[in-house]
Amino acid sequence: MELNNENYFSQEAEMEYMGSTQFKSFLKCEKETLAKINGELVEEKSDALLFGGYVDAYFSNELDQYLEQYGADMVNSRTGELKAPFKGIGEVISAIENDPMLMKYLNGQKQVIMTGEISGVPFKIKIDSFHNGLCIVDQKIMKSITELNWVEEKHKKCDFIESYGYDIQGAIYQCIVEQNTGKKLPFVLAITTKEENPDKALIEIDQYYLDKALELVKELAPRYQDIKLGKIAPQGCGHCPTCRKGKMVQGVVSYKELFNKVEENENIE
Repeated sequence: MELNNENYFSQEAEMEYMGSTQFKSFLKCEKETLAKINGELVEEKSDALLFGGYVDAYFSNELDQYLEQYGADMVNSRTGELKAPFKGIGEVISAIENDPMLMKYLNGQKQVIMTGEISGVPFKIKIDSFHNGLCIVDQKIMKSITELNWVEEKHKKCDFIESYGYDIQGAIYQCIVEQNTGKKLPFVLAITTKEENPDKALIEIDQYYLDKALELVKELAPRYQDIKLGKIAPQGCGHCPTCRKGKMVQGVVSYKELFNKVEENENIE
């Protein structure tokens, strides 16, 4: 299918193409991700996603369409004002608009859609700000730049790039852009926080981490594609809402094995 802004996130497009969000979802839980793709599980957008989506739509000149779709969740129908969780949107937008360097990176081609293949699997990307021949820019609205986040699969706290898989997103974007343009371009995150007096940064993910992430994508994308096509059964993570539903305790498990604990004397020769 030919992708455009209207059908990019459709169920049909999600079935035909893999994207960075879908791939990262598979990493967390294959079973729940397949339920989403098949339409068996409909996820409501969180306040954080709605907040970020509003800012993205503002800078890509798609705010009217965005509010048509999500306005009921964000705007008080009686007063016409943004609801409490979204009161800081104006301050975030002002912080971005008043920063010349940030605006320079965000003023490329807006919402550029490209498709390609990784390990024989069709992929799609949608770039927030594309500077052809120069760089790929993705805008992110974050709670904090410095705060660490707990990652269940790794049983540890990680920086926001690792915890949200932005290195994986960057690797996919860079690979698909190179297939379409012949050039391997830097992947830059344009970050603004939702803090009082928002923090801001332009962060380039180093090529080492993009290459490492791409190897993971190349390795696992064929498996996830086979799950989508019904060739193999998905594995559950055991702790997401889909897996918890109907879960029955099978017996006693080891604390050490459950949390990948290492005893001190195991490292002593």
